[in-house]
Amino acid sequence: MGFMTRVELSEEEIDRIVIAQADDDSAWDEAIRVNGSKRFLASRAKSGKVEQKLLGRLEELINSGEEVLSTRTPPPRGVYGDDSLDLESSIQWATSCLSLLGRVTGKESVYFQNFNSLLVSIPEYSPARKGLGILKAAKDDYEHGYLFETRILIEAEVFDDFLEQAEHLLKTGYFAPAAVLAGSVLEDGLRKLCERTDILIPSKTTIEPMNVELAKAGVYPTLMQKRITALADIRNKSAHGQWDKFGVEDVKQMIAQVRNFMEEFFS
Repeated sequence: MGFMTRVELSEEEIDRIVIAQADDDSAWDEAIRVNGSKRFLASRAKSGKVEQKLLGRLEELINSGEEVLSTRTPPPRGVYGDDSLDLESSIQWATSCLSLLGRVTGKESVYFQNFNSLLVSIPEYSPARKGLGILKAAKDDYEHGYLFETRILIEAEVFDDFLEQAEHLLKTGYFAPAAVLAGSVLEDGLRKLCERTDILIPSKTTIEPMNVELAKAGVYPTLMQKRITALADIRNKSAHGQWDKFGVEDVKQMIAQVRNFMEEFFS
């Protein structure tokens, strides 16, 4: 679900804008072009990789839990009680589960709290089986998009990566591509806010229509709406080659304002 699945600015478009902005061949730095593209593509995939890593670890712990349950041993004859599990492997598994649930769902979540309440009894079959059920529920809810806080944190990390790329372009003299990239971050952030607030938008909607709908829905005030309109104007002028209509300082302020906006709604 990484946000770059919707960012429309391609690697080729960034290169095209940079080349068009350069006055002559000496203004083009091949190392910046190549390395910048690699960083751009790396950030593009980061969100999806983080999600896959979390899901992969959840799957591993579910499989480990099944193995732990397979070590069940009934109590000795004449002794009443639950089946026991291998002590070392069950405690190791439960500790790993609790640690991951704390990171993925938060320590205040029902998943973490319920699993934590079982921890002292995990070496027994019934509590461990309940714990495995909690883990499966967390994985299922994550896959179906119900763990919003975790996804927001991942999105925030990726947004920040792209804004760092915009800052890098700005520092190396490419203020027009920096404006386009910062605008793409803002556009995707608005799209995600529309999704979170159930605002229906066409797939090709640009910044301003989403901005209007979000302000109308009360997601942010009119003052914020006006600021976003101004930022969208810089992004549009940059994308259309109207580079004489804004300058380096405008883009610097744009990146800072986009960062503040993303931190407010995605952190």
